[in-house]
Amino acid sequence: MTEFEKEQAMKELAALRERVRYLEEVEKEFATLARELKDSETKYRFLVDRVQEAVLLVQDDTVKSVNPAATIIGGYSAGELGSVPFSGFIDPRDRDRVLALYRQALAGETSLDSITFGFIRKGGEVFQATTRFMPVSWEDRPAMLCLIQDATRQGDLESQLLYAKKMEAVGTLAGGIAHDFNNHLQGISGYIQLLMMRGDRDRTEQGWLLQIERSVKRAAALTKQLLIFSRKEESRLEPIDLNEVVRQAQKTLARTIPESITAELRLAAELASVDGDAVQLEHVLFNLGINAKDAMPGGGKIVIETRNVHLDEAFCRNHAGVKPGAYVELTFADSGHGMDRETLERIFEPFYTTKGVGSGIGLGLAIVYGIVQSHHGLILCESNRDAGTTFRVYLPAQEREGAAPAKEERKRGDYRGAETIIIVDDEPDIIDIGQNTLEQFGYTVLTARSGEEAVEIYTRQGDRIDLVILDLGMPGMGGERCLRELLRMNPAVKVLIASGYAATQTVHSILEAGATGFMAKPYRLEDMLKKVREVLDGERDEIPFGD
Repeated sequence: MTEFEKEQAMKELAALRERVRYLEEVEKEFATLARELKDSETKYRFLVDRVQEAVLLVQDDTVKSVNPAATIIGGYSAGELGSVPFSGFIDPRDRDRVLALYRQALAGETSLDSITFGFIRKGGEVFQATTRFMPVSWEDRPAMLCLIQDATRQGDLESQLLYAKKMEAVGTLAGGIAHDFNNHLQGISGYIQLLMMRGDRDRTEQGWLLQIERSVKRAAALTKQLLIFSRKEESRLEPIDLNEVVRQAQKTLARTIPESITAELRLAAELASVDGDAVQLEHVLFNLGINAKDAMPGGGKIVIETRNVHLDEAFCRNHAGVKPGAYVELTFADSGHGMDRETLERIFEPFYTTKGVGSGIGLGLAIVYGIVQSHHGLILCESNRDAGTTFRVYLPAQEREGAAPAKEERKRGDYRGAETIIIVDDEPDIIDIGQNTLEQFGYTVLTARSGEEAVEIYTRQGDRIDLVILDLGMPGMGGERCLRELLRMNPAVKVLIASGYAATQTVHSILEAGATGFMAKPYRLEDMLKKVREVLDGERDEIPFGD
């Protein structure tokens, strides 16, 4: 081979190597583009799969692709959606109008924000769908991306939100009334207990005082229910067996409903435990039982059933605030005269009643609603005229550690002491009762009618004050601000809070802020003496960790 030929061969080899490098670079670019395209498709699919609107890709009246929400809203599987023409999902009454707008949007002749039409679910049910059309290209041919939202469900959720806001407003009013009423009950109960402590009454007078005391307790129970309804007092939840709650409630109902009404229990075996307040849940069943009795004046049947259920995402989408997961379903059904739609929509409203004057004030089902809400549950009602009524209560099934062992009860005995206590309350009766009681048991008592007065007294005499009994709901400085000021002056100050509110969150916040203990009004004087002695002896209330 000549030198020239060698030189030419080297040039060709170099050119060939350059071409190989070029092809390798091109291959790398293609690989990068392929990865980016795949990533883009994955991101697109990730987003589309998670939007709550139904997404349908339509081409030539055929559904080419759907997201999971489309199967939920339409009731069809993805395969079934692809086998039905898009026009077949449109209510015949709207079909011509919608298809005309569809063709115009596909041709770029019109721009639509949204249209509403009847969408036919699997099985023939029609719901109002709000739809947006977005022209796209699919496999190099024109297609349409249809974003569909269930306008009926949206309206239902908005109604639930408005109802919740209305209940919150009424609850705030009820909570305020209950708080003030508890203060008055504390005064009545306190004076009765002071009279009973004297022991110089004959048996008849002592019996009258006991009757008055029982009436006070019944009134206190009513205000407690109002506070639960208003969410100013939260349920103290612990693991319970709902079947056992039903059995106990059935015994109470058996003594209340006439013999012409039979009750049947259908309780699931191995029912999951729920976090609940057994007394309050019995109250739910009792109220439902009283309503059922009134709906069956000529007799009938009640069926109470429990079972384990799983609420899926589709169910929870239609019920605001409910999370998917394991629940226990409590069903309470009667064979009574049922309700019309107007009544059904208002049954949980406070003070709404269909009973005659003097037969009810319409608080029963409102309190039921409040108790279920405080248990983080859901209550639904189904009813038709002359077809009975069914209530369904869903409570979260949660596995938790068993309830903490109860603190050993202090033995009833002498609660006497020689310490100095200041009572801070804007109610003169409560101050008078507390002062009388504590002084009878050897304590020195100072009094203040406001937070400002309490701070002033503590500034001058704090070194001799062993305990502050502080009301939360006072005008002016208020109890919480007074507590902070006392703690600023003396971080070791012992403060026992007394309040007509007993919400878990309120108790948690004031104990966390530095209060030593809490008493819910109305309280018995013996319980007050016991709590005072506990706090003075160095015992603190545990901070409740709620749900």
